Amino acid sequence: MCEAVVFLNRGGELERIMDDVVELKPEGDKLLLVDVFGEQKLVSARISEVELMDHRVVLSETGEG
Repeated sequence: MCEAVVFLNRGGELERIMDDVVELKPEGDKLLLVDVFGEQKLVSARISEVELMDHRVVLSETGEG
């Protein structure tokens, strides 16, 4: 499977915010995350790291939301 786990870096602490993510796309100044079940989450963040072998994406906060 090619799902990813998405983490949000908040002041040096990694918070796991969504599992089984299959889609990540920009929506204005935010990122839309969609999992295998169609659940969605919109976050104010930017991509800081993608580890394809580990199926892991790390985002950094950019503002509120």
